Amino acid sequence: MNRSISRTIAFLGVFASMSATAITVDGNLADWGVNPHTWAPSASVGSIIHSTIDDQIGSGNYRLGPGWGGQAYDAEALYATIAGNRLYIALATGHNPRTPNQPAANSYGVGDFAIDFGKDGSFEVGINIKHVVSANGGGYTYESFGVEGGVYQTVSPGNWAYGLWDVNGTYTNPSSSSYKPDPRHPTYLTGGTLLGLAQLAYTTNPVKGYGDSPNDDHYFYEIGVDLAYLTAAGWNRRDAFDIHWTENCANDSIVVDPPSLVSEPGTLALLGLSLLTLVRRGRKKGGAS
Repeated sequence: MNRSISRTIAFLGVFASMSATAITVDGNLADWGVNPHTWAPSASVGSIIHSTIDDQIGSGNYRLGPGWGGQAYDAEALYATIAGNRLYIALATGHNPRTPNQPAANSYGVGDFAIDFGKDGSFEVGINIKHVVSANGGGYTYESFGVEGGVYQTVSPGNWAYGLWDVNGTYTNPSSSSYKPDPRHPTYLTGGTLLGLAQLAYTTNPVKGYGDSPNDDHYFYEIGVDLAYLTAAGWNRRDAFDIHWTENCANDSIVVDPPSLVSEPGTLALLGLSLLTLVRRGRKKGGAS
């Protein structure tokens, strides 16, 4: 086989691997190739994966992101990839999804995923994770807003709640007239327009064996979102965007930006035809090897 053909096949192979995905939305990080010691994703899983890793732990009132909370409110790693017509998101955290949102008892529930088109601090999309408001005898009562896994078009700050910390990481009281939370860290949805449902899975039983302290409890989320929902909310399929997550207290927040949009199958097919045409021309010009 001549060099031009082998290079072309290798080039096509790269694009094929970029467009493929082995992600199954089941709350298991194995298909992201996550190293349990470092949280780093593998580059060999068939998709380009971007990640933010921020595994800080401690005891008592240990400072995490803007606030406090120790392992129980630690956002440890956030992953994103785009494959085919879907955005895939994975989160690792020390926060139990069944933690009741009871501020009077110093307990704060799970937050929602927020997407910021253009990375300008204005959040246009939210993915709803219904947080617990009370637990009784093994049963749970959930917040009244929205549907689990709902993808909502939002306006910030109007459709979002916020946490306990201002832009300097100083406590700000939600009950006070001077309450001024950091707008960069929305916590959970209070409104919005439902665009559709995401694939959603998360663990409610703790998983150990990850990070610098393998005895710590960890909980995992996986989400698959149809890109059509993002375009319906105003994304132009070109501009970069951020994905944000934090708990309802905003004790620890984490942000990741996905890879650039991979060419759609039709575009890849046209590219392949063009490259094969070049190969044939090369054969005619140089002869068979």
